[in-house]
Amino acid sequence: MLSLSIAFFEPWFGGSHRAFLDAWGARTRHRLSVHGLAPRHWKWRQESSAWELARSVDTAAPPDVIACSGYVDLPRLHGFLPPSWAGRPSLMYLHETQLTYPGGQAERDLTHGFSNILSAVRADRVVFNSRFHLEEFRGAADEVLRRLPRPTPRAELASALDAATVVPPMPELSSVPLGPGGDGPLRIAFPHRLEPDKDPLAFAHALTRAASKGADFEVELLGGHPAKAGPQAAEALDLMRPWLRTSGHVEDRSRYLEILGRCDVVASTARHEFFGVAFTEAMAAGGSPLAPDRLNYPALLSGYEGADPLTGLLQDPSDLAGRLVALARDPRPLRSTSRRRAARDAVMPFDADTAFRDLDRVIDGLAP
Repeated sequence: MLSLSIAFFEPWFGGSHRAFLDAWGARTRHRLSVHGLAPRHWKWRQESSAWELARSVDTAAPPDVIACSGYVDLPRLHGFLPPSWAGRPSLMYLHETQLTYPGGQAERDLTHGFSNILSAVRADRVVFNSRFHLEEFRGAADEVLRRLPRPTPRAELASALDAATVVPPMPELSSVPLGPGGDGPLRIAFPHRLEPDKDPLAFAHALTRAASKGADFEVELLGGHPAKAGPQAAEALDLMRPWLRTSGHVEDRSRYLEILGRCDVVASTARHEFFGVAFTEAMAAGGSPLAPDRLNYPALLSGYEGADPLTGLLQDPSDLAGRLVALARDPRPLRSTSRRRAARDAVMPFDADTAFRDLDRVIDGLAP
C-alpha cells in the first residue's frame, strides 16, 4: 500500500496536540516525522515557529507531504523551508483557531486569526477536528474578511473550507476501561478546567439547586484549576466544595481513568469546546452524558440520543439541576453494564483506531 513520508511541524508539542500525533504515529501506514517545540509562549510560537522549525530541517531531504497544526503560519513556513522542499503539498490540522478561541474579538489580536485564514488558503488540504469547529471558523473568518479593505481572500478561503475534511483528534478511547460507576450516592464527573469558557459557575449553581431539592451526590472535579483562579473559578470551587471527592489535575493516567470509571454521569456546562476529548473519555468509561445542546455535543452524542430520557442533550441549560435530582433518587440503573456500554459505544466512532484511517486517506490524496 501507499506509504508517504510526512514532516509534521508542531510548535505546541504537548497536551492534546502531542497526544494526537502520538496516536496517529502509532497507527499510520505513512512515515511520520514530528518536528516539535516545547508547549510555552503560544503567541510567540505562532509568530516565530515557522522560522525556528524550518531551521531544524535545513539539510534534510524533502518529504512527500508537509503538515502542521494551526499554530504554524504556513505561508511563512513555506518561505523559510529549504528550496528543495518547494512544491511539496501541505496539510494543516486545526485543533483550535484563534478567531474563535474564547475571549471575544475585542480582547483578541486578530493578527493570529488572520494567520489561520492565510494558512488555510495556502494549504493544499485543511482538516478540522469537528464539523462544529469548521463551521464556526467559516462564519468568524467571513465576518472578519467582510470588514477588511479589498481585496481579501474570501473566495479562496471559501473554496478551501468547502474542500476541508473533518477528522477527530484521535482520543485513545479503546484503551479507556469500562468502569462500574459509583458505589454510593450519584457520582458526577466534571472533566473541564475551571475556566470561563467551561462556565463552572453554572455547574456549581446547578449542584446547589439540586442539593436544595434533596439530591444526594458526589463530584469528581478532574479538569484542574489555574493557580491564579479568576473570581468565577474561585466562586465555583467554593460552592462545589461540600460535594468534592477530587479537585485538581490528576497526573497519573491510570488513576484518572479509574476515577472516571467510578462516575455515573459526566456533565458539561461549556460555552466553548472545539471537540471535547475529556468528555468522550468519560463516556468511554461508562458515564452517561449530560451536556448542553450546543457546540460539538450534538455530534458527540449523535449515537447516544434515545438511550435514556434523563440523560443526553439538555435543551435548556437550567434543566441540569432537575436531571440531577431525578437521577440521584436511584443511581443504580446508571451502573448497569448495558447502560454504561451504551455511553461507551456512542463515542467509539471518534476513537483513534477509526479516525487515523480517515487522516491517512487525506494524506493519500496528496501523493505527488
